[in-house]
Amino acid sequence: MFLSFALILLAFAFWWIRVYTFWQRHGIRHIKPWPLIGTIRDVLTFRKNIGVHFYDIYRDPRFVNEPIVGVHMLHQPALVIREPDLLKYIFIKDFNSFHDRYIEVDGSADPFGALNLFVTEYKNWSKIRPKFSPTFTSGKLKKMFPLMMQIAHNMENHLLSKGDNFNANVKQLCALYTTDQISSIAFGIETQSFENPNNEFALQNEDNVRERPAYFIMIMLILPQLAKLFRATFFTQKYQQFMRTSMNDIMAQRIKSNTKRNDLLDTIIELRQEIKATEEKNDQQHDLTDDMLLAQGGMFYLAGYETSMEALTYTLYLLAQHPKIQNRLRNEIKEALKDTNGSITYDSLMSLKYLDMVISESLRLYPVVPYVDRKHNCLSGGFSLKPYAGFTLPDGMPVFVSILGLHRDEKYWPHPNVFDPERFSPTNSIPAYAYLPFGLGSHNCIGARLAQLQIKVGLLHFLRNFEVRTCSDTIDEFKYCSNAVTLMSEDDIYLKFVKNS
Repeated sequence: MFLSFALILLAFAFWWIRVYTFWQRHGIRHIKPWPLIGTIRDVLTFRKNIGVHFYDIYRDPRFVNEPIVGVHMLHQPALVIREPDLLKYIFIKDFNSFHDRYIEVDGSADPFGALNLFVTEYKNWSKIRPKFSPTFTSGKLKKMFPLMMQIAHNMENHLLSKGDNFNANVKQLCALYTTDQISSIAFGIETQSFENPNNEFALQNEDNVRERPAYFIMIMLILPQLAKLFRATFFTQKYQQFMRTSMNDIMAQRIKSNTKRNDLLDTIIELRQEIKATEEKNDQQHDLTDDMLLAQGGMFYLAGYETSMEALTYTLYLLAQHPKIQNRLRNEIKEALKDTNGSITYDSLMSLKYLDMVISESLRLYPVVPYVDRKHNCLSGGFSLKPYAGFTLPDGMPVFVSILGLHRDEKYWPHPNVFDPERFSPTNSIPAYAYLPFGLGSHNCIGARLAQLQIKVGLLHFLRNFEVRTCSDTIDEFKYCSNAVTLMSEDDIYLKFVKNS
């Protein structure tokens, strides 16, 4: 027994040394790992948002000139990529070697979470993405535009009803706005959140975040090998059931009334009919399943609500702190409204160049998704880091890119912490692969154009009647939610609204 115990200890010691000296043996600059927990102690203990964690690694003075940094996710060696030129290969040229994310959800407990485009593995992603991409073309967005404008008018009327001078929680206002937008343009439902902030759709989003155990996020994002063991879910059972029932009911009503809205649910209806026709004609299973279709609706609703809300909130916050920039933007909006007799069209909104510049700069400073991950596979051979390092990635190694780090790197952005929309003037060039607010390559955000349109419409209707200013309740520095996937502020954000004279 003593000999067996000694051999077990010896084997464990050998494994321990081999695992935690991995980067040292390969000559890669790295964060010194802690035994068993690797380099993610602050994330495991919920002291730090995971996006901020990778940002802190990116900006660590020890690695300022390093193209890559070695880290450990528990015992799993991983890389943080700092060199933008490498991203061209990881996300575009060598996409086949990095087409899966590192994140994993327990599909048996959460099919909506495991099958949505953001998370699902490549074999599913390659079937789903081409089917849903046409939903977000410019032509489809133009058809959605009147619906979006109606929601924005409702918000505008709500603001006007509050008087000429008032303080408001803009995070809450933006959440009500994006809830109504996504409910309308995705599902054809008028949730009327400004009149009824406790409507069922709004509550479901909040409940999903509140009722999901915080450690589930940590497991899915950085410890995916434990996802099935802990039955980690992105969506609660309650949220899945609500979305499944809601989507099925709305689609049944549309089919019965022969109604089309050119939105996400119309796409799902068409694909369902395609699946049915294939199975009836060929007596075989279609490449897509019903859960694959419904999962996109569930994810689209949550992502469209949350990410646009945060981006809009941060933009208003920055404009309140920079009155000269806000004044220039409000003048551009005023001139556009004058030219169109007070009504904005899709094309006239697209022509507001300074609005584009403001939003782009806001997303640079506060990218809602602050990092992106990939998992290497050796199907196309090992990926070599030459000439940046003499190392070839083994199969299954995760890589992480700090979008927040790239966006605030003074090598690519002079005075990176300064809010300066002129960086995105048409006369300036954007540093290649150093600006990734919606990701990069084939796996980028499918709803990026829709999100930007939501933000533009929202800003126009916030600013056409009001100036936003800081107030005594405005926070000076953000604390970010440690259990969030996004760069979400932990605190409410209050601003003063002053009606135009």
